[in-house]
Amino acid sequence: MSIIATLKSTFLKNNKTNDLLFRNCGLRFFQLGVLFLAAFPAIAFLLLTISSFIGSFNREDNYFRDKYNLPLLIIGLLMTINTLYITLIDKNSLSYDISNIWIGLSNWLPFFWCFWGFQPFLKDGKLRFSTAKILIFGSLPVLLSCFSQYFLKIYGPYKFFNDLIIWYQRPLGETNAVTGLFNNQNYTGAWLCIILPLCLFFVIRRSQNNIKNILSFLLCFSFVYIIILTSSRGAILSIFITIFLFTRSFRNKIYILISFISVPIILNLIPLFFTSLKSSIYSFLPYELIQKTSIINMPNLNFLPRIEIWSKSFDLIKSNFITGYGAGTFGSLYNSSNGSFEGIQHTHNIFIEIALSHGLPSAILFFLILIFITFYAWKINSKINNKNQANFNHNFWIFDKAWIISFICFFLIHIFDITYFDGRISILAWILLSGMRSIIKEKTSTNKQLNFI
Repeated sequence: MSIIATLKSTFLKNNKTNDLLFRNCGLRFFQLGVLFLAAFPAIAFLLLTISSFIGSFNREDNYFRDKYNLPLLIIGLLMTINTLYITLIDKNSLSYDISNIWIGLSNWLPFFWCFWGFQPFLKDGKLRFSTAKILIFGSLPVLLSCFSQYFLKIYGPYKFFNDLIIWYQRPLGETNAVTGLFNNQNYTGAWLCIILPLCLFFVIRRSQNNIKNILSFLLCFSFVYIIILTSSRGAILSIFITIFLFTRSFRNKIYILISFISVPIILNLIPLFFTSLKSSIYSFLPYELIQKTSIINMPNLNFLPRIEIWSKSFDLIKSNFITGYGAGTFGSLYNSSNGSFEGIQHTHNIFIEIALSHGLPSAILFFLILIFITFYAWKINSKINNKNQANFNHNFWIFDKAWIISFICFFLIHIFDITYFDGRISILAWILLSGMRSIIKEKTSTNKQLNFI
């Protein structure tokens, strides 16, 4: 071999080694970020930002050739153009804080890039499997904070690194609904119910190690119980949705629907027929949950304010459906339109929120891309079967199903509420969405191989 050929071979080998080290470094940043996401979000944001940049370079695929990036790129451009229009031309919007409108873009634009940047760290079942385990392990501080808040009456807030990280641990008050280290009970419920399907997978999988099986069951039970303690109806509904989507038997699906209908009935019967046990039962269930399921209090339920909020939102959207009013403006718009309820800051529906803030075209396009990725990932995962036993792993098939269900829970919660504006939940959603894009890539390749065989 000539000297030039030897040097060339060594140079290429060194380049490959450096690329591998670079990618492994990005993977470690990503996994550490996922681990710290629930309890130490500021550290997690930094690590995940670095990992998203590392994951964006030295890739065989091209950003602009991936058709899944195009809708997000268009939405990003529309949002930016609309914000420029509101700032520079639409003088009616100057009654709002323009800086908040621009800051509001940070809820979207960086994550459109993360959708691309996270994919190398979720590209196959093993990497997604590791991420799920890290997410569950990283959620243990949430469970511990909720248990200590509810049963030990340990209250915060606890602040670290000059208030950079805050664990709220709010006093329970009369409602007894737990928040844990999150600022709001709905955020806690959303985080736990989104991760619950991944937890449930480890129960369904059943290891040969009985200790692991017991620990998996206890962990899953803890997730379910804390979700109930939050008294967040969207999160509790997600428990039933998760089990409903997991089961394949029509009979079991009927049982789940019957159970869902029975729970409010049982909770309403407790005060009537179990008066002697009422105080004991209430010590394990939040009083707010009993109130929310009470037939007597049904006219005062929180979904009635949502009807008014959505009605006013639609009127506002019709008046300015192309550009919207800018991020973070709904609170003042609602008050100026004589809204009946105080302290309303968002529309309680993520797509209505986007339409009002950034225009109807952005909202429709965003809705369509989420629906398409979710349904296509579900469909293509369902097509993988044991046609070729050597290429089929039943556990990974069920796990990818759990991953998709986790995103479905996020999606459904945001039809009636918005917890997305907590950075932890928004990053979690984009990790799941990136994972679904990776499922589509991986399963498309597998289907082609199976069809070839």
